[in-house]
Amino acid sequence: MKKICNWFIHNASMQKKLIISYIILVSIPLCILGIHSFSAANQNLLDQTEVTMDNNLHRMCQEADAIFQRETDFTKYLAYNLEFRQTLEGNAYNGSAIAQSLNKTVEPVFWYFITSDENLKMIKIVTPYTETDIGSFLESAEPYEDTVWYKKHEKDFNTEWTVEEDGKLYATRTILDTATTSRRIGVLRAEFYLNRILEPFDTMDYLDNGIVIKDGNGQVIYTKKIADEQMEQKIEAYIGENPEDASVLNKEYILKEASMEKVDWKIYYFIDRNTISEQIYSIIFSTIIVVLICVGLTLVVIGVLSRVIGQRILQLRDQAERIANGDLQNPCHTTDTDEVGMVTNSLGRMTVQLDSMINEVYKMEIEKKESELRALQAQMNPHFLYNCLSGIKWKALRKGDDDISDITGLLAKFYRTALNNGQQITTVSSELENIRAYIEIQKKMHEEPFEVEYRIDESGLECCMPNFLLQPLVENAMKHGIDYMEEPDTGKIIVEFCRKPEQLVFSIYNNGPLIELEMVEKLLNEQGKGYGIHNIKERLELYYGALGSLEVKVTDAKYTCFTVKMPDTLQKKNPK
Repeated sequence: MKKICNWFIHNASMQKKLIISYIILVSIPLCILGIHSFSAANQNLLDQTEVTMDNNLHRMCQEADAIFQRETDFTKYLAYNLEFRQTLEGNAYNGSAIAQSLNKTVEPVFWYFITSDENLKMIKIVTPYTETDIGSFLESAEPYEDTVWYKKHEKDFNTEWTVEEDGKLYATRTILDTATTSRRIGVLRAEFYLNRILEPFDTMDYLDNGIVIKDGNGQVIYTKKIADEQMEQKIEAYIGENPEDASVLNKEYILKEASMEKVDWKIYYFIDRNTISEQIYSIIFSTIIVVLICVGLTLVVIGVLSRVIGQRILQLRDQAERIANGDLQNPCHTTDTDEVGMVTNSLGRMTVQLDSMINEVYKMEIEKKESELRALQAQMNPHFLYNCLSGIKWKALRKGDDDISDITGLLAKFYRTALNNGQQITTVSSELENIRAYIEIQKKMHEEPFEVEYRIDESGLECCMPNFLLQPLVENAMKHGIDYMEEPDTGKIIVEFCRKPEQLVFSIYNNGPLIELEMVEKLLNEQGKGYGIHNIKERLELYYGALGSLEVKVTDAKYTCFTVKMPDTLQKKNPK
């Protein structure tokens, strides 16, 4: 085995390697596919057989129930014949009067049903109101007083279907008096052809199927046999041991059980699994023939192609793999002028062009991000300056005190830290100084006082961060938070900064009305009129990518909190 492997790896020609490799690679999947196909086909055929058996059983029961319903309606119609019931009650024990009435009214109806209903064999009326048989249908009840069916109809007035020991099928129904319809005056007993009633079961020809029908007492009233007698005996024994829930699927047979609705009968429908498996062998044989033909033709084609293409194709493959792995520094070149040579030179030129395009795209992407950052910064609206100037004017006209100089100083500090000499990067200390100036200006401008609390971690003040990042969050806390506070409640803003391992975390809290979820989504994902929350999120993505984040939550103390997280390292240069 070792010699064969060594020969294959080091000494066999490329053509032989291709052919042998293909045979190995194709044979294994084909074997697996063949086994899987056989298993899947067998299972699918089994599943389809089960579905078909369920449908067949349902259809047979429906057809038989329809027959029984029709014949039950017929017996009910005859048993409720008013003229006949009045004749029996009005002429009790008067044989001639009963016979005369039967000849005129009842017997023609009975003969009509017997001749028109192919399932009906005989009709008999048993009554205690006569001592002798009268006509073709009326008999004395005396010979039947001890029979089971006659006794049962003393209290049970419904139609009863029974198959007696002689194999005959009877339908019996109580004939009631006309006055109270609660007293028995006779019993209608109709005999039907059992083989015609059970024709839906007898004509079922799907595979080699067998059917066993039992009545409510467990008596077998019908059997349709299969070819394998031993299998049939085994199935019938299983039915006898499990009469209530006999449905089963095993390696030998499939058995389905159902109950009829119109009569108290159970239907057991079964098929020998050997008859199912026989159907799949022809499919497997045809599949194997087709696969073998395809494999043979493919081997011929592979042999021809491997001989024609040769070694240079493998070199092209290796070069393509190097390009796919990112090696664009060694473009291929050849002096050959055939098709393979043309492809080789084209691949070399493509390598050079691809390297150039990647460098250009990289530069364009950097310029694009720089442009996006400049565009975001250009969105800063001077509305705050106008508001401050308006506030200064209002304070001057209203009070005329020295607060104007304080506001002017704070305003100067605010814009000094906000503009940051045109630099995009500032320190945490400078950013917090900008926030303090803004809040002090707002405290002097607001008619209603509010509280401010600073929670500052001194260890991270010299870390670098994007300039003018937090002011929109404080402005949002004012405009959508404490400005909506009502007396006697006092608004409060908390500015919190902490340095965590490799991370800076800023949190702006306000105790104003809780922000709605829809407003949060709008603030984070939609561009507002000014330099808003959405701009902060975009700047974080430009500088830090997935490492920067802006989150909104409601604390247990019912404060709305905007939290900005970013890495604690940022070089003082443009974002990538």
